[in-house]
Amino acid sequence: MTLDERIAEALDSIHDPCSIAAGRPTGLMRMGLVLGWQVEGRTLHVTFTVTFAGCTMAPHFTEAARTALEQFSEFERVETIVDTGHIWTPPASLPAKQMEGRPQAWRERVAS
Repeated sequence: MTLDERIAEALDSIHDPCSIAAGRPTGLMRMGLVLGWQVEGRTLHVTFTVTFAGCTMAPHFTEAARTALEQFSEFERVETIVDTGHIWTPPASLPAKQMEGRPQAWRERVAS
């Protein structure tokens, strides 16, 4: 397994808190909340987005991601950032049926 595959797997093992509250735990990668990452030396930079700019759950999942990725021997440091300027839309791989029971912001985006 490549380093990128391992990073993606670790990030997807962390569930979006709102998906848990809705009774449909969904990993950060599958939710489309990971915009990407970059390795500089022994530092990993991960950029996330949120489902809406007022999301208060970002600190919870970014901290969980940082903690999980710090376990990789390849990194001495993991930095996370949330890009609130990015407009999130549900990935095509996330069926509209799975969006039922989600916060209103998610339902509106699915419907549009």
